[in-house]
Amino acid sequence: MDVLGICGSARKEGNTGILVKEILDATGADCKFIWLSEANINFCHGCFRCIFEGGKCWQQDGMQNLYQDLLNAKAIVIGTPTYYEDVSGLVKNMMDRSIAINYLGIGKKSDIEYHGWKPLSGKPGAIAVTVAGAGAERAEETLTKYMGHAEIDIAGSLAVAVGMGSVNDMPEIIQKAKAIGKKLGGKIKK
Repeated sequence: MDVLGICGSARKEGNTGILVKEILDATGADCKFIWLSEANINFCHGCFRCIFEGGKCWQQDGMQNLYQDLLNAKAIVIGTPTYYEDVSGLVKNMMDRSIAINYLGIGKKSDIEYHGWKPLSGKPGAIAVTVAGAGAERAEETLTKYMGHAEIDIAGSLAVAVGMGSVNDMPEIIQKAKAIGKKLGGKIKK
């Protein structure tokens, strides 16, 4: 797998999944698509065991596979619908739980004490955020900060208000997603 696509929507026919898939398809790379709603990821307990146990989370759930996918991927795409002007709870759980990989002792050492390492540093990434009305910018900011902390190189970001319609009926949005995917694909081939 070259590109990992993570969708934080539970709606299989929803706009977020459509945009993440468009980005993935446009990369021209070998991609894996994950619905967080099917991944069975519990919330972070903030117990700090991952810090003291070499990056191992005590919870044995779907995050164990996602840790490996994040580490193995050459690029990462994250999509989320907007709930109360921020990322979905599914995405927030994934983000919080991904902290464990920072204590595996691989990648770039963090400049901030107790933040471990940055095993995703330098990987290219992309963001897709959808909303019916308003507030997508805040969700986009959350994902931008998450990727920034991990030092993922954001190739493109899309935050769109689509009303109650389908992005499949909005060719300009689909074209923007494809353009992000092509740019992301180009970064992988370098």
